[in-house]
Amino acid sequence: MNKAAKKITGVLLAGALGTASLAGCGSSQVDGTQPLLTSGEDTVTVGTGNLMLRMNQATMLSYYSMMGASTSGIWSQDAGEGETYGDTTKANVLDELENMLVQKQHAADYDVTISEEEQSKIEEAAQAFMDANTEETIQSLAVSQSDVESLLELYTYQTKMYDPMVADVDTNVEDSEAAQSRITYCRIDISDTQNDDGTTTPLTDEEKQAKKDQAQAILDQLQASADPASADMDAIAQGVSEDLSAVDNTFGDDDTLLDDKLKEAARTLQDGQVYGEVVEGENAYFVVRMDSVLDREATDQQKESIVSDRQQEAYNDLLSQWKDETDITVNDKEWEKVTLTDTEQFTIKQAETEESAEDSTDSTADTADSTEEDTESAEDTAGDTTEDTAEESADSTADTSDNTSTETEQDTAGTQSQE
Repeated sequence: MNKAAKKITGVLLAGALGTASLAGCGSSQVDGTQPLLTSGEDTVTVGTGNLMLRMNQATMLSYYSMMGASTSGIWSQDAGEGETYGDTTKANVLDELENMLVQKQHAADYDVTISEEEQSKIEEAAQAFMDANTEETIQSLAVSQSDVESLLELYTYQTKMYDPMVADVDTNVEDSEAAQSRITYCRIDISDTQNDDGTTTPLTDEEKQAKKDQAQAILDQLQASADPASADMDAIAQGVSEDLSAVDNTFGDDDTLLDDKLKEAARTLQDGQVYGEVVEGENAYFVVRMDSVLDREATDQQKESIVSDRQQEAYNDLLSQWKDETDITVNDKEWEKVTLTDTEQFTIKQAETEESAEDSTDSTADTADSTEEDTESAEDTAGDTTEDTAEESADSTADTSDNTSTETEQDTAGTQSQE
C-alpha cells in the first residue's frame, strides 16, 4: 500500500458511518460495555474500539479489492517481530484512540468544543448507523449507539484540534530551502539485458556506442535548432528513434530519484541552456536542458510541503508529550478478546437506489458542512500520528473512506457478509 492523501477525519467518518452499514460476524466473547481505555473521568469502551477496528478492517479490505489485490490470509500475514498484520492493525487502532482521547482532554486548552448543533448531527449519524445495520451485525460489533456517538465525538475533536495544535509552527520558508529546478531530458538506457532464464547480459561496447551515438544525435539536433531553449526535445528524440522520448521533471537538493550525474550536469546550467555533452549516468546516457533554475510553481509547492511536514512533526510531538503526561489504563484482557482474522469479516455494501442514498446522507450532510473548514486543515491528521505500519493502515482506510462516502452519495448502504 502506498501513502495517499491522508483524509480520515471526523466528519468523513461520520458520513461513512451514517450512510454505510457493516455486515459480518465477530467474536461472541467481546463485551462492548467493558472499558478499553480509562483516563481520569474519561472512558473509551471496547465497543467503541471494536467499531473503529471493524471500520478500518472493512475499508482496508475494500481498498485491496479495488486495487485487484488478494485479501486471503491478509490478517495472518507476518508483519515482523513475531506479529501478524492483524496484531499491528489492532495496535494502531488502540494507539489512535489514545491520541484522540488526550486531544479531547486538552480541547478546553484551545477553547475547542462540540457545539449543540454538531452534537445533534453526531447523534443523528449514530442513529442512522444503528438503523442501517441488522441486530445480528450490531451484536457482532458489540456496539451501542452511545459507542458510535463516542467514536464520532473523538474524531470530531481530532479534526477540530489540528489547527490550534499547529498554530505556532513557523510557516515562513525561504526560496533557498525549497528551491526546485525544472529540466527536460532524454534518457537512453544502457543497463544489462534481461534474459528469459532470469540472467542478465551486459551490453557490448559496440551496443553502448550505438546508444551514445543516439544521444549525440539528439544533442546535435537540439543545439542546431533555432531556439534550443524552447525546442521540442521529445519530438527530436522520437525522430532519432521511436523508442526514445524526453520528459521534464523538477528536483531540489533533497532529490533522490534522478540520476546524480544528470543533476550534477544540470546544476551547471542557466535557464534555457543545454548541457554541451552527452551525460553518462548510472545505466543510461542523458541529454539535458535546464528549463528553469528556480521553478516558481514547484518551489511554492515544496514550501507548502515543508510547512506541512513542520506542522505534522509539531502535531505528533505534542501528542506524544500529552500521552507521556497522561495516565491511561488499557484493558488488555478485554482487547485480547477482540480478534482480527479472516473468519471475522466486516464489509461495507454499496447502495441499492439513488433515492434511498439521498435520504441516508441527509442526516450527515449538515455535519460535514458545519466542520468543512476544520476538515480541510486536518485532512492529513490521522495517518501521521502512528509509525510506518500505522500510517499505511490509516492511508488505505482514508482513501477507501473517501471512495465509500463518495459512492454512497449515489447509492444507498446495505449489508453484505463474507462467508
